[in-house]
Amino acid sequence: MQTFDEFHESNTNSDSENDSALMEDAHSEVISSSITTNGSSSLSDDENFLIISKTKSERIEKFLNRRNKRKLIKCAKITGLINELYRKQIWPLILNAPSYCTVEYDNNKKLYFCPIDYYSADKEQIQSHRYYGQVRMDVERTLKRFPPNYSDSDRIELQEELIVVVIKMLIKHDYLNYYQGYHDICLTFLLVLGADLCLPFIDTITKSHFKDFMEPTMEKTRDLLSYLMPLINCTNSECAEYMQKGGVGNVMFALSWFITWYSHVLNDLDVILRLYDLFIVSHFLMPIYVAAEIVNYHADQVLSIDCDMPSLHQYLTRLPSELDSNTWEEIISRSSHLFRKHHPDTLDVLNDEWIKKCESIDHSPMEVSLRRRYGKDSFENDNNDEKPSYTNDRNEHQGALPRIVLWGVTLTISGLAIYIWNHTQRTDPTTFISLGDFLAQLYGK
Repeated sequence: MQTFDEFHESNTNSDSENDSALMEDAHSEVISSSITTNGSSSLSDDENFLIISKTKSERIEKFLNRRNKRKLIKCAKITGLINELYRKQIWPLILNAPSYCTVEYDNNKKLYFCPIDYYSADKEQIQSHRYYGQVRMDVERTLKRFPPNYSDSDRIELQEELIVVVIKMLIKHDYLNYYQGYHDICLTFLLVLGADLCLPFIDTITKSHFKDFMEPTMEKTRDLLSYLMPLINCTNSECAEYMQKGGVGNVMFALSWFITWYSHVLNDLDVILRLYDLFIVSHFLMPIYVAAEIVNYHADQVLSIDCDMPSLHQYLTRLPSELDSNTWEEIISRSSHLFRKHHPDTLDVLNDEWIKKCESIDHSPMEVSLRRRYGKDSFENDNNDEKPSYTNDRNEHQGALPRIVLWGVTLTISGLAIYIWNHTQRTDPTTFISLGDFLAQLYGK
């Protein structure tokens, strides 16, 4: 049986011209359907939306009936799979179940099913697991991720199913360490595939895309996340430099984006599922490319924010939740282009270049960036020797205040990160991480 890595490699490196041809075909069908005989558009936005949806649906139906995995993967990347009915049929087709699992297809019901429970665990095994308490606490406070049309009883039942799914996966692979946000990944698969079918495919995607996040330390996660700034720098160096000077170059604002595939920070389930369509058939670093394009899309606004960590961090963290579905499609398209232009194989080189660049950024006066933003007129009187000394003292005091606030916020965020870390990845109190250890891991010192 072909491994997921082999399957992934054979499909993610496909010819981009074929992707473009598929997109052009889809667009031409939509355009030809919405033009009257005299060449003028006669349809409203809602009617055009229905035509687009119908065109996507017909295309997916055709590829699904032919069991054309290659074309379905392209649809998942370029247009998305439209609805959960298609996803329930297509996700199992394009994701290989583990070799020790048998997943069968019912031609009458047109659905996949598992004839044997390969992840069986009794109640005592589940409740005695080392992560059971943490998983239950995380699941019970994740109300916004559950569909709004669920009744309280349905939601409680789904929560219990989710807890069991997460713990069964951790029992099956005892070497994996649970992290806060993994339950968001499992919930999405549970909502689409159901409790009986989701486990084999959570298993596959965990080992191919999330295992680096489930190590005893956050070292690999930090290293992978560090690729974000070099990618931003490739597209908009001014924005990247500004972020570095503003103290957000460690990109902690994007941590939850990366390790939960954005599902922890988004409320719109349709957008979440659209992103999952993309990510399950893409390289595991694709969420980083998406993050880079989210920032690049808002580069002008980023440059208009005060160049300090609290202001930039607050603005950047909320960016994904403010995008509408059309903007997301543009972000996805741009991310795919960025991926083709700067393949993951080149990221180490880009990162080395960025590190060298940061040495000059970190040692350059902040005044340079302030002049760039506000103009030199703001600094014309900086060297005026005729100012009274008490004015200079007052200015020095005022200049020190932002630094005090910055360090205060930095320590607060660090403390919060330590708290989350200690209550998710670590179960032995003797191994709880300290502030010094956290900063050492974060900055590699």
